[in-house]
Amino acid sequence: MFIDYEDFAKVDMRAGRIVKVEEFPRARTPSYKVLVDFGPEIGERWSSMQAALAYRPEELLDTLVVGVVNLPEKNIAGFKSQALILGVPAEDGSLSLLRPSRGAQLGSSVY
Repeated sequence: MFIDYEDFAKVDMRAGRIVKVEEFPRARTPSYKVLVDFGPEIGERWSSMQAALAYRPEELLDTLVVGVVNLPEKNIAGFKSQALILGVPAEDGSLSLLRPSRGAQLGSSVY
C-alpha cells in the first residue's frame, strides 16, 4: 500500500541521545525506560524500549537514536511513553536500533 508524501511528512522523526536508562520489570516483554534528549526544541522525552534482550543499559547510554516525537503519550504498564524509538528486527530476532551512522545534531529531523 502506498501513501502520499504529505502523510509521511506528518511523522516527526528526530535524532536524539539516550541520557538515562532504567530497568522496566513491569513491562510484558523485556524492556527499559529510556530518557532521550531530542534537543532544545523538543527537549527530553521518556520512552519504553523493548531492548533488554539485545542491549545492556551501558551500551544504550549516550547512544544516538531516531524517534517519533509527535505521537500521543502511551501508557505502558503504568509508565507514560512520550516517544517511539525506532528499530528493526536483527538477524537473530532481537532488536537493532535505527541510529545515525555519522552522528547528528540533537533534534534534527529525518528527511
